[in-house]
Amino acid sequence: MAGRWEITDEHVDAAIEHAIRNGAEDRAQTVNYSRVFEAAGLPPPQELHLGGDSQYVTAFMERFHNRCVERDLPPLDALVVHVAGERVGKPGIGYFRVNGFKDPFGERATAEHLIAAYAFWEKEVDQCRRWGQSHRRERA
Repeated sequence: MAGRWEITDEHVDAAIEHAIRNGAEDRAQTVNYSRVFEAAGLPPPQELHLGGDSQYVTAFMERFHNRCVERDLPPLDALVVHVAGERVGKPGIGYFRVNGFKDPFGERATAEHLIAAYAFWEKEVDQCRRWGQSHRRERA
């Protein structure tokens, strides 16, 4: 992505490795957006949002998601969550959009949207958990 911050595969891979070491390998524990962006060498998402650059947050997380697919990794973006505000412990709106769901925590979410998207997220977190267990065994 051209612009104020270039998002390269190296940035995304550093963020993915952070998510693996600090979440996926440990029973699919969640990791927060700020730490993931820090590992990538990018400004925290809060600064990007406040600076009017929220599109970088979405673009980065979409690259993160696609890079997991390219690297034959589980959907590690499912483990990246907010640590403050109304979405504590939950992924951002972009996570659901990238995966073809309406945001289940948004104002316009119907009960059906909530159930489908939340079930999808839980399935992806479980996939990360199983991968992490297998990955730890292989490394032992």
